[in-house]
Amino acid sequence: MQRSITIEDLYKIKFLTRPCISPDGQRMAFGVTTIDDQEHEYRSSIWMVSTDGGEAWRFTMGASNTTSPSWSPDGRWLAFVSEREGELPSKDDKEHKKNSKGKSQVWVIPTSGGEARQLTYTQHGASQPVWSPDSKHLIYSATVGPADEETGEGKRLPKARVIDRLWYRQDGVGFIYERRRHFFLIDVTGGEPQQITDGDWDDNDPAWSPDGTRIAFTSNRVEDRDRWRYFGADLYILAIHDGEAGELRCLTDSTRSCYSPSWSPDGKTIAFLAAPKLGSANHFELFTIDVDSGGEPRNLTSEFEGSCADSTNDDLSDEHMLPAPPCSPDGKTLYVLASHRGATRVFAIASDGEGKQPLTLTPGNVYVRDFSIDHSRAHLALLIEDPAHVTELFTCATSSPGELRRITSFNDALVEEVALATPEYMPYTGVDGWPIDGWILKPHDFDPAKKYPMIVEIHGGPNSQYGYGFFHEMQVLAASGYVVLYTNPRGSTGYGREFALAVRGAWGVKDSLDILAGVDTLLEKGYIDEQRQGVIGGSYGGFMTNWLIGHTDRFKAAVTDRSVVNRYSFFGSSDIGWEFADDDMETTPWEDPDLYRRMSPITYVKQMHTPLLIIHSEQDLRCGIEQAEELFAALKYLGRTVLFVRFEGQSHGLSRGGHPKLRLERLRHIKGWFETYL
Repeated sequence: MQRSITIEDLYKIKFLTRPCISPDGQRMAFGVTTIDDQEHEYRSSIWMVSTDGGEAWRFTMGASNTTSPSWSPDGRWLAFVSEREGELPSKDDKEHKKNSKGKSQVWVIPTSGGEARQLTYTQHGASQPVWSPDSKHLIYSATVGPADEETGEGKRLPKARVIDRLWYRQDGVGFIYERRRHFFLIDVTGGEPQQITDGDWDDNDPAWSPDGTRIAFTSNRVEDRDRWRYFGADLYILAIHDGEAGELRCLTDSTRSCYSPSWSPDGKTIAFLAAPKLGSANHFELFTIDVDSGGEPRNLTSEFEGSCADSTNDDLSDEHMLPAPPCSPDGKTLYVLASHRGATRVFAIASDGEGKQPLTLTPGNVYVRDFSIDHSRAHLALLIEDPAHVTELFTCATSSPGELRRITSFNDALVEEVALATPEYMPYTGVDGWPIDGWILKPHDFDPAKKYPMIVEIHGGPNSQYGYGFFHEMQVLAASGYVVLYTNPRGSTGYGREFALAVRGAWGVKDSLDILAGVDTLLEKGYIDEQRQGVIGGSYGGFMTNWLIGHTDRFKAAVTDRSVVNRYSFFGSSDIGWEFADDDMETTPWEDPDLYRRMSPITYVKQMHTPLLIIHSEQDLRCGIEQAEELFAALKYLGRTVLFVRFEGQSHGLSRGGHPKLRLERLRHIKGWFETYL
């Protein structure tokens, strides 16, 4: 007999990451992360499995975190990123030891087995290893900038931060104002790496041309680049001659944000993902551009509702992928990960068709987290989950769309041991007659003749989507006797650009009514206790929770997590505050203070009577801790029922990638709050 899932079951989940299929399509390398229940730490290693199935085996050993496997084109080597310590290039090289200790570095290991060898010893760590077509070189990314000053014993000294950049810190990273990300080229046998890009900007997404003479990459090098942290990256091509950087060309015109370039087999065309610089709404489209002439890129998905990115929410990882869209050997088909109406799937798109509806290779109610493809473009390696099944590794032949084959079973024991709720799809009509998608999770012993308390979950973004991701949090709440409702109100991704842009400058106005319409639709089913309605949300979902309890008393308990409270102070306290001013509010706080006042939940604090649990991470740079402090102080001053739980050392992504022990603590507070007040 199955038991109810518990908060502590988080520690039993195996988190699969970064699938990488071998060039010949025979094997797959991938990451597996577990939680050490004694040390309360994540442990990551690389595993290997045959595409024909069979038992997977652990390929890298040791306690250090090891991730991001990448096969060499000749299949002989696997590059990866690890925090482990290796042998020094020379016994007396103390600087290399100092640089590499505790930092992620690029390693290589023979795929036939043997000892791994450390390639990089960079000051701030290295990532994104990308093989040259001849398997002789790797390009990797590394942050360039001064090191922290230390005492003779290696203890970090405090410093005065002198800042002249608008974008000077990043959530989950910290202060970045002195550093920029650039590319380095290194021989697979080792030696001194060559820095091939530099300047006061960041370079990302390197991709070798098929002949190995150029790399395509993205970089925001416009004059006002510091104002556009995420937006505005152009597509560049850099010539490589004998390990040295050559001519640099820009292919795009800075009107779009470009990501994840991928070359056609003949090297004449580059496919890439992009969204408008302003009004992107996280709605990405697939483009191609001619390498020689440049010109206006061709949009291949203009008629497709979905967004060519991973926009689906779950609480298994804080990472959302934008994999480069590989091209078939004949150049006729591109393969892209896209999110559409609650699902994220792999689609096949004709490279000569403009705006046509794509063919899905992975149909069904699934969330494809990431994928890779072999050299012949015949087989896919896929990480797939759904609301009742934790992520596992699958394969699919591109010639047989829809025929998925599950390869791994890391989480079968847990899934078979506990009763997991399968969502019931609940479409309904929102404001202005707009169709809205909703889903219901019920307790596993659900009896329609009984009355149940209800909790509505609200996703962040707002430009993201709920749907077919696995949520440990929601499963725990359903197992605790609550009916859980989650919806995609206007502003969500996966329903077209117009739908996603519908909340621009108007958070809380009609999107809140879409959510309440979903609650009312659920109430009509007759099994909800109308006196026991709860609400919870994080980030934008936290904003919406604050907004709702400031505009209605229907909810008897609420939890606001990493939330936006004051749009005015958010402008300067968030690492993306000014971008929201340009891209969402379309004005600044000093130009239209009344708009910012009206759009801030703190304005309505006197109307908040719902018992509220405030959850916030102290190192959250996305929605700063001061947002929570403002709301807590106001409610406490007013004598309302409120509790403030602060998580030390954690960032915005606590719920899906923070310290394991504090993830448990967070869920215990949420469950306890609803047990007390709902």
